[in-house]
Amino acid sequence: MKTHSFQHYSHNLGMTVHDAWITTRVKSALAFSEPTLSLHVNVKTHAGTVALSGRVNTHKDCERVVELARSVTGVNEIDAKDLQTHVFTPGHLPEAPNAEESAEYRPPSSVEKKDDK
Repeated sequence: MKTHSFQHYSHNLGMTVHDAWITTRVKSALAFSEPTLSLHVNVKTHAGTVALSGRVNTHKDCERVVELARSVTGVNEIDAKDLQTHVFTPGHLPEAPNAEESAEYRPPSSVEKKDDK
């Protein structure tokens, strides 16, 4: 029984080390190819499946990130459902992601006060 437990533990440890190695190689591939992409993309690996998350500027950048991750040896699958792009509507100014303030709201300190004369 102890032998089975040890084998199970060593298999899990081996898989964890392998996943960490894949994560490192994907992050390195991103950093060497597109240094700015590696700063905004998070990489997690579980059982050979690489999960990409974060925010990139364009859909082309998103495709490039997936392509680079797929090129790493040992990657079985790519999960990029949490990889988002900034979407700008023509004619509107871009806003910071998850902005809590709307353009209509202005804090009281920014309202111009008329001087009493």
